[in-house]
Amino acid sequence: MVDEEKVAAEMERRRFLADRNVGDVVSLLQRRAELRGVYPAADLVADNVGWVV
Repeated sequence: MVDEEKVAAEMERRRFLADRNVGDVVSLLQRRAELRGVYPAADLVADNVGWVV
């Protein structure tokens, strides 16, 4: 039997962690411009978040 409250809590926890991780990548790339181009996926995340905000 699935506990709906546990599932909802885990989903919320994962959303929070995902948001925090994206924010950390964007913050890092803003502080350390020399890291741009090292990992293209991080550049893509930072650029897309910039457009959303």
